[in-house]
Amino acid sequence: MRLTDALGLGAREVVALVGAGGKTSALYQLARELRACGRTVIATTTTHMWPPPPAEGWPLALGAAGEARNSAAAQALAAQGRAFVAAGPAPSGRLLGIAPEEVAGLASLADAVLVEADGARGLWIKAPAAHEPVIPGAATVVVPVVGLQAVGRALDATVAHRPERVAALVQVAPASAITEDMVARLLTHEHGGLRGAPPQARVVPLCNQADDGAALAAGRRIAARILQSPGRVQRVAVCSVQAAPQACEAWQPSAAIILAAGGARRYGRLKQAELWHGQPFLVRAVDAALASSVAEVHVVLGCEAGRLAALLDERKDARLRISVNPAWSEGQANSLRMGLASLSAHIQSAVFCMADQPMLTGREIDALLQRHAASGATIVAPRCQGTLRSPVLFARRHFAELAALQGDTGGRAVIRRHPGEAEALDVEDPRPYADVDTTRDYEELKGN
Repeated sequence: MRLTDALGLGAREVVALVGAGGKTSALYQLARELRACGRTVIATTTTHMWPPPPAEGWPLALGAAGEARNSAAAQALAAQGRAFVAAGPAPSGRLLGIAPEEVAGLASLADAVLVEADGARGLWIKAPAAHEPVIPGAATVVVPVVGLQAVGRALDATVAHRPERVAALVQVAPASAITEDMVARLLTHEHGGLRGAPPQARVVPLCNQADDGAALAAGRRIAARILQSPGRVQRVAVCSVQAAPQACEAWQPSAAIILAAGGARRYGRLKQAELWHGQPFLVRAVDAALASSVAEVHVVLGCEAGRLAALLDERKDARLRISVNPAWSEGQANSLRMGLASLSAHIQSAVFCMADQPMLTGREIDALLQRHAASGATIVAPRCQGTLRSPVLFARRHFAELAALQGDTGGRAVIRRHPGEAEALDVEDPRPYADVDTTRDYEELKGN
């Protein structure tokens, strides 16, 4: 996925990049992607910024007078489709920023305006001072950037710009080891990543420097922490702008819906309460979902709902919600519809889990979320030996169609209608996806 897609950029955007750990690299990467799509781009700064590298070939529109700058920018856009706008050179060799209120005028000239709205002295993490960031009021998207290479390092001046300010905001001692939780709190703090963001702007943090597997995993966990706490941030990008700019991930709030309402007629007794290694199937399904990156876990009960709900009394996680379907006997579609109706409005995808896969863990659910974040596929399902299995992820665009299903029908009917939108996640080990329909299945699974 490209960076423009990971950030969710649409038409006529004014993007303000703040923070540390790759703002400038991200700005130029966005410009390259937008130009490749035939869109005109203006890059600028409201603080100070080094001129674009000569190899990039940016036409400059410089000058203290806004009208003259805009005229020069319009000419450059007509000739080359892009322009770098600044108030002029500074003695340091940097370019002087324009006033934030002048950005609105630039927005009328180009398809996209990219603004570097604060500085970080080339470091990986920062907290803004009282006078920054200088975000234009015309901004439609604010991108707080952090460098993932800071995670695990000491919070000091070698990796952080204003480390004492960072420590104060996230309430840790100076020189503490930088943790994922600290990064998540900083990116969503009203005086951190959210500082100065106009009310109408979307805020999309960018966890950059996912240069290796460990950093990528850290970025994913930071995204999950942010999205599990409802707030202004509803999208997080994770990537390595310099090493792999076409392999970005877009993380949005997801839920797990555990369908556990059936009467297990084929099994002969309440299957959801059957024990596997000392734990009921239902408890194992809930624990798997809670161990994943989802923001909400919804359990739909029906047959013997009181007995099953009691099994979950010790699960105090705030993400867990339980619904009871009084019409459970009408078929799976009815319970599926109830699960969808219970989701919060900001949830953008749902992973539908069954309560009869006792070997499923949070890793398998996260694998679906990761593929969805990386590819943008609206349906993701595991494929074992050529056959699609549960659980299955559906993006919000399919929710209405899922809710319209009737009888004992599940999501496979929707998958069949949209083969071009479904992405299979091939798995080598089929055991976590094994389901138990009969007592014979159960005995065979125990034997494995």
